[in-house]
Amino acid sequence: MNVSLDKYYGLISPRPTVCISTVDSDGNSNLAPYSFLTPLSFDPPLIVIGVGEGKDTLVNAREIGDFVVTPLTEEWMVEGIKTGKSLPKGESEFELAGLNTVSSEKIDSPSVAEAKVNIECEYYDEFEVGDHILLVGEVVNISASEDAVKNSRLAIENLGAVGHISGEEFSIAREITKIKRS
Repeated sequence: MNVSLDKYYGLISPRPTVCISTVDSDGNSNLAPYSFLTPLSFDPPLIVIGVGEGKDTLVNAREIGDFVVTPLTEEWMVEGIKTGKSLPKGESEFELAGLNTVSSEKIDSPSVAEAKVNIECEYYDEFEVGDHILLVGEVVNISASEDAVKNSRLAIENLGAVGHISGEEFSIAREITKIKRS
């Protein structure tokens, strides 16, 4: 059976879902959900996010030079998804969704107070690819709550990590399975 090419992303899912927070030069915070992302490098630690040209996330990251990647979890996924609504410049998606900002430790963009993990990134580079811009950030700090960390690694099963399938369909991680590569 052939599947329409515009449906390919639904076949490679669920994709990790995050919210990206930024701030503009007037101090207005922005928050938006994304599921086109992946770690890119260990040294330096880089992450890449596919962002549509003209989005506040991209404009602010270019202007201010940083952003926060916050993995979406079951506890605040409904609020996080709400941030996908387009608002006029200067209106905060944090406020729309009922989420709170907290100062990040090493960058200007705010972190999400309700989140158990906030990954602070400095703008590293960007590349135009298809109909998106690949926004590359260098990870400079990770803040995590105690219950988010287990055995020196993030405990996905405890966080209820959210993955985007397609449209309004999402999945929630409930367990981790180990498979030997022998």
